[in-house]
Amino acid sequence: DKTAWENVAFALYVCGYPKKYIRQRTGELLSQVGLLHKARAYPLELSGGEQQRVAIARALVHSPLLLLADEPTGNLDPNSIDEIMELLIEINSQGTAILMATHNIELVERFGFRVIELAEGRLIGDRPGRKPK
Repeated sequence: DKTAWENVAFALYVCGYPKKYIRQRTGELLSQVGLLHKARAYPLELSGGEQQRVAIARALVHSPLLLLADEPTGNLDPNSIDEIMELLIEINSQGTAILMATHNIELVERFGFRVIELAEGRLIGDRPGRKPK
């Protein structure tokens, strides 16, 4: 098990980045997801929503143009769901496209994203998004 800090930093470490950059970038990302104060916490010391935010920070390490999120709110309480969705909206507003898979229709309706529906591997619908409420 790794701390939140080690978990995010690891993605940079394995790519050979300098330690100074790793410290800077890891701090930036944990701050962005609101977890800098939990940097030394281990997974069992974090809530499900906090664990998900650590995973999002790690996914953002290399500033991707596209973030794939498979059920990012799947096992979270309503408060954590809202926090994760607001974080994903913020990340999107900074230029990262987000492709999210979910079975939570209410979530999709509430936030008004474009919806591409698949069934058995086939496209069955494509609805344009609208501005979130």
